[in-house]
Amino acid sequence: MQRDNTNSGILYKNTDEWQIIQQGKLNIDGEDHRIIGVKRKNKDGEPMVELYRAIGTLKANADKQGEKSPDAKGVVNKVMDQGAMTISAWKETSEAGNSYTSLKTREFTSHDQNSNQNDQSTINNDPNSEKNVLSEDLDDEIPF
Repeated sequence: MQRDNTNSGILYKNTDEWQIIQQGKLNIDGEDHRIIGVKRKNKDGEPMVELYRAIGTLKANADKQGEKSPDAKGVVNKVMDQGAMTISAWKETSEAGNSYTSLKTREFTSHDQNSNQNDQSTINNDPNSEKNVLSEDLDDEIPF
């Protein structure tokens, strides 16, 4: 008989050489999301940055009553998969000389399946534009 894993999961020690190199926000369809960029290698050993969206928090349970009480508690937002979008990124420098990566998303189309080209025509140097900034004080290289 198989165990029902509905509404459960596991955290374990990461043994891979992953590094959190960026943090920031990304606006998707008018909603801001906290994100992090993790530098790692893909299955072919090539460097990449994988993006993760914050889904909740977990902190020590200060009211632990006994052995069966949870060691930590928190809140998790429900995550709904509503399809895919493409994302493009540009290395930029602020007027203060700080390096950052700007991001732009758009709807995923069948053209995207056949092409890996990034449309640089969406670059806009206006700081109030639709681009979203990961960090204004990063010195880390990203693999693209």
